Amino acid sequence: MLRSKVLASFRALHRARKDVFKGDTAALEAARQRINQEFQKNQTETDQSKIEELVKVAEDTAVYMRHVVVQAEMNQAGRYELRIRKDSGVLVDNATLKPPRPRRTREKKTRDTKTQDTR
Repeated sequence: MLRSKVLASFRALHRARKDVFKGDTAALEAARQRINQEFQKNQTETDQSKIEELVKVAEDTAVYMRHVVVQAEMNQAGRYELRIRKDSGVLVDNATLKPPRPRRTREKKTRDTKTQDTR
């Protein structure tokens, strides 16, 4: 039962990788290596609770990748275009990325703390 959960999480990560990084061979390969490396690193784990925790991390990572990771590509005009998937959490199509404007802060008015002579 636990083995099937491990394999399912492994496959889910690779499916998410293929969807998220579609068309980007460098990112696809880097993600493939990282996923395989993490699973191989924990291959000899025998503690059932630790394995369940690792499976949960893998499942959460697959969901995170699908909902948060968005790729941007520079177009001919020198602007970045976002490649937004249906399941990503981004709500706009190809929004222009601009650096945030600095927030204005109000200066606090200070009262004159000197005592005035009222003779």
